[in-house]
Amino acid sequence: MDSVLSAKITSNHSRLGGITISKDNIQNKILELLKIKPHTPTELANYFHQTREQFSKSYIYPLRNSKKIEKVDGSNYYQLAGQKNTIVTIQKQLRSESEIFNTNLFKNWTRKNHAKFEYKNQTRFARIVLGFVTHKFKIHPDDITKENWREVIPNMVDALLEVANYDIVDGEPNWSNRQAIRHAIKYGLGIEISENEGIQLRISGQKPKEKSSDLHITSEQIIEAKKLLSKHYSIEDYLKFGVKTWTFVRPSTVYLIELAKMEFIDQLVEYVDGADGTKLTDEKVVSYAKFKGDKIYSYVRRVCHIEVHENKTHDDFDKYILDSEFVEPLEQFYNTRISQGKKYLFWEDNNTKFESKTYDKILTSSVSRDNKFFKKILSMIGFQKSDFGLYFRANYGFRHFGIQMWLIATDYNYNLVAEMSHEGTETLKKWYGKRTQKDFQRKIKGIMVN
Repeated sequence: MDSVLSAKITSNHSRLGGITISKDNIQNKILELLKIKPHTPTELANYFHQTREQFSKSYIYPLRNSKKIEKVDGSNYYQLAGQKNTIVTIQKQLRSESEIFNTNLFKNWTRKNHAKFEYKNQTRFARIVLGFVTHKFKIHPDDITKENWREVIPNMVDALLEVANYDIVDGEPNWSNRQAIRHAIKYGLGIEISENEGIQLRISGQKPKEKSSDLHITSEQIIEAKKLLSKHYSIEDYLKFGVKTWTFVRPSTVYLIELAKMEFIDQLVEYVDGADGTKLTDEKVVSYAKFKGDKIYSYVRRVCHIEVHENKTHDDFDKYILDSEFVEPLEQFYNTRISQGKKYLFWEDNNTKFESKTYDKILTSSVSRDNKFFKKILSMIGFQKSDFGLYFRANYGFRHFGIQMWLIATDYNYNLVAEMSHEGTETLKKWYGKRTQKDFQRKIKGIMVN
């Protein structure tokens, strides 16, 4: 986004003016610049006509190590030590100074839509009109008017489709691009687009087909993933896979897990042998077996309990990990983190403040990395892009995997599983909880018809 905010609409403006300054005074000048507002190492290096790598080694790191400057959480920006900038305040300031965000179209847009994440649509549209998406289409935002927008949009759509790196559906750009264009017209120009007009212009308001509500991961695929991750990747990646699957938290929430909210406990499991050799642990089955005097078996298993806070809904949920092949290394990893004085399970900086308005921006790069990495892993264990609907969002696949795993294990006890993830069962059933075909066939085996 920073490149969009600092970009000039026309090409005859320089980005930064340089100055000549003695080496002895550079550090003091850096502090003066940061007193005015936060800067990235690249911005500072350009200011002094140096490469970012050398400038960071010579000046940024020494100033940081001497605690005169510090990084703003979730960004590449530096500020003076003790300043209270956040990624949100920086983005707000950048937008107010940005040339493109001060055009009439964008000012109207901002004034009419105050939604928390509307900046994403604005940034996406800015990238399109600046020519960042494709050099074949570039236009000044204020050259899109109420009189000509119907002629401009088809050219914009053609250019987007030409460079599309996704499956094109119904001859339209993807949902994100369509939404950005529609919002620019609606809020920037004040024009409501009819359903038919949206379809004709190939910017319909039709949302992409949601992922299948019976998307699940098989036990064989989990075994394969364990082997793959333990052999070729880090213990942290292995444990993330286990934690994300068993807790089915939202993608960013995995980084908010605090060590203080975790515990490892011994749990006594009683069971009776089933006819097919399976261990029947259902409480009613075991109680009835005890009543009849049948032999009861038992064992102790190590369980991980995690209290998770979901910032999106401001709810707390209890999560449990029962697989010993995840629990045992997770407890070792937990103990190591404790001994290192860490606060979070997978996040390094103890001082990071994950507030409801900023946590998603702080974690953007980490979540993006996870999605790219686990997309590769899931592809290697047999998943196809089509399994996930229009977009292959591996991070959200884990939410489906975990919910389906718990539903199958509890014979689709929606009320019980909802206690770990949702306020009620409606959303759970609609988007995550459709019975798998295999389980449905199992349930109808005993149904007799005349």
